[in-house]
Amino acid sequence: MKRTTAQHGFTIVELMVSITITSIVVGALYSVSRATTETFNQQQRAAEMQLRLRLAMERLRADVARAGYMGTPNSDIDPRVCPKRAPVLQGLSIARIAAGSNPVPNSAINTFITPVALRMVGNYTTADEYLVESVEGNRIRLQHRTPIWGARMTQAEFNRVFLPGGGRARMIRLTSPTGSTQFVRVTSGAWQRYDAVSNPYIDVSPTPTLVGESSMSGATSGCGIVGIGTGSTVAPIDMVDYRIRNGTSMRATLGDLYPADAAEAALKSDLVRSEWALDAVPTEIPGSAQLVGEYAVDFDATITVDEATGTGAVAMRAFAWGDDTNLTRYADDMISSGTTAGRFPQRIRSVLLRLSIRDRTQDPAFGWVPRATSTDPLTRFRVYNDRLGAARVRSLTSEVVLPNLAARNLR
Repeated sequence: MKRTTAQHGFTIVELMVSITITSIVVGALYSVSRATTETFNQQQRAAEMQLRLRLAMERLRADVARAGYMGTPNSDIDPRVCPKRAPVLQGLSIARIAAGSNPVPNSAINTFITPVALRMVGNYTTADEYLVESVEGNRIRLQHRTPIWGARMTQAEFNRVFLPGGGRARMIRLTSPTGSTQFVRVTSGAWQRYDAVSNPYIDVSPTPTLVGESSMSGATSGCGIVGIGTGSTVAPIDMVDYRIRNGTSMRATLGDLYPADAAEAALKSDLVRSEWALDAVPTEIPGSAQLVGEYAVDFDATITVDEATGTGAVAMRAFAWGDDTNLTRYADDMISSGTTAGRFPQRIRSVLLRLSIRDRTQDPAFGWVPRATSTDPLTRFRVYNDRLGAARVRSLTSEVVLPNLAARNLR
């Protein structure tokens, strides 16, 4: 009897069922994997955005806290500043950027975003001040046989502190042992080692005012440096500016940080720190711009002031966000507004800062919802009008006390 060999295999139906089940499983795994990847990428961008925000705020806080350091809250009314010269110096100024100059992209759609420009004046160059040997006409001779000079004052450091390049005239504060202060500009100078026979010196303009037996001809009685100025001190004075700036205007300065395409560069805004020369009309120092907060979309500030008028009295008052009337009264730039405009920067005791930074990309899955009022939190930003979604926004608020302004307690 002949035996039949058994046949093994799958029917077409079984194959189709297997393929279908496999496809469903692979599709499900792909969907889960894609969702997981998108969530991971989103979390990575959020963490990176938060890091950018915190680093920018820390840099900003450090500079704001130094406002007025070795300077003055308001040189126009400070009794120690004598004689008074232009420009008027104030420790802190805040100005709302005009609507026509708004650097924020798509400001017509991203409503209620009107950033401020923040300026501080003080010693941002060094933590030191330097002793004076004598003042002779427009020449200030410095004491160089001191621990500070011997430890740190190389010729490169001397040039950085007193003779910065680029045609910039360094402003310095000259203070007598009695506390009388005047501000002059360095025109030239010469460094010496700590063990040199002759003193290092700086030449300044205008000629410092002296009082006493060795006073210059025509000096104002009681106003200026006593005698020949021995024991006085000098310190550099700077103006530091923070504001949001657009990629279009910053590409020439920080080109590698902005897209080559002009249209794309115009859609990028950043918080930028720069230094300004304290001329009658301040001018930005070329090459001083630094990107502090990348993709910043809003920068706002408000202040707390001491409104007490009596000596020793305290009457603290904090102003709401957007109170531009009081912001102008206390923090407006006196160089542009003038000294007779009733400004009181010397009464500012703290500044409340709010910085908002967006994600690098616009997420199609993150729906765009415009803000209804200026008090609504800024959580979304519209970068591209022809694409779905919005970029996520993170904001950070921080209050900074101004000890250098409060210490003078001017009214």
